[in-house]
Amino acid sequence: MPKRDYYEVLGVPKGASPDEVKSAYRRLARQYHPDVAKENPKVAEEKFKEISEAYEVLADPQKRQRYDAMGFSGVETEFGPGGFGWQNFTHMGDLEDLLGSSPLFRQFFGGFGGPFGGIGRTPARRGHDVEVTVRLPLSAAIRGARPTVEVPRSTPCADCRGTGARDGTALETCPDCHGEGQVRRVQSTGFAQLLTIGECPRCRGTGRRILEKCATCGGNGLRTSVERIEITVPPGIEDGAVLRVPAHGMAGPRGGRPGDLFVQVELEPVAHLRREGREVFAETTIPLGVALLGGEVTVPTVEGQAKLSIPVGTQPETPFRLRGEGFPRIGGSSRGDLIVTVHVEIPRSLSGREKDLVREVFGTVGRPAATKRETLWRRRNGG
Repeated sequence: MPKRDYYEVLGVPKGASPDEVKSAYRRLARQYHPDVAKENPKVAEEKFKEISEAYEVLADPQKRQRYDAMGFSGVETEFGPGGFGWQNFTHMGDLEDLLGSSPLFRQFFGGFGGPFGGIGRTPARRGHDVEVTVRLPLSAAIRGARPTVEVPRSTPCADCRGTGARDGTALETCPDCHGEGQVRRVQSTGFAQLLTIGECPRCRGTGRRILEKCATCGGNGLRTSVERIEITVPPGIEDGAVLRVPAHGMAGPRGGRPGDLFVQVELEPVAHLRREGREVFAETTIPLGVALLGGEVTVPTVEGQAKLSIPVGTQPETPFRLRGEGFPRIGGSSRGDLIVTVHVEIPRSLSGREKDLVREVFGTVGRPAATKRETLWRRRNGG
């Protein structure tokens, strides 16, 4: 079947920018992803190969210039006698999101057993994630914060440039896998043979072997250090929430992309305060006189203290609401409320003068109970 024009394959005009070319390719790559492609697998395979060949040319300025000037003849030498193959594809990084989203798709490109002839070597591994914890005052959930955390990091060794070989010297092709990074094993099972393909144990999938290890990193190509990173804690954050900082974890071996940093936020509690979402709950005890006559008392808040007005005749266990003294939502500006429950303190003992005043104000309330002798005398005398 004759080849189609590369611009037509990707659905972009001849003057398309590199970003437009890349966007078109990624869209088509997702469409013919082996997990979701609706076409026959063979048809999807051919279409995927076709759009990848077009992208290989149009994403490279020099290849694209030759193609624009001479057509297919200007780039056919790039692919050799067998035409386009995945060993010629130099833009695997542009498919990283797709590779990471599906184990099947990673396998699709993975070993030399893949449907397109494979790349051979085991893909570079992603680095490990790093987890740290930061403790902040509760007020950070109102105003936000920008704390600095110390994070262990691994970075490519500068002396060997991440190769693991002394002074960055050349690496030898692995004699076991012949540079493929994978080995095949055949096992007879009755009338059939079982073929298994796995990572080469000698070179650990790199396809290359270190002759002399780097003295600085011991041959692993990485160095460990401690990095200070400022993180942004948004207003409204909850206690125990975890923030993700992409690409600030450990570097991946063999040039793999770094892992992520995960920061767990612990908020220090404030005495006598309880948080429920955006609301804050507190309790306070006021004297009986304040409950009867009214007044003003001081109550605790997340950021300090506030004045609370007590009206005349306040009953025990009455809740009061202070607007805007609570927490905001993440991404929002308005704050919740502080709800204060008022307890009234009742005196445990009164002086004689105080008792007389209570009786005077409340009548017989508070009069001592009559004794048994007084009760009998009243009955006899009609009292």
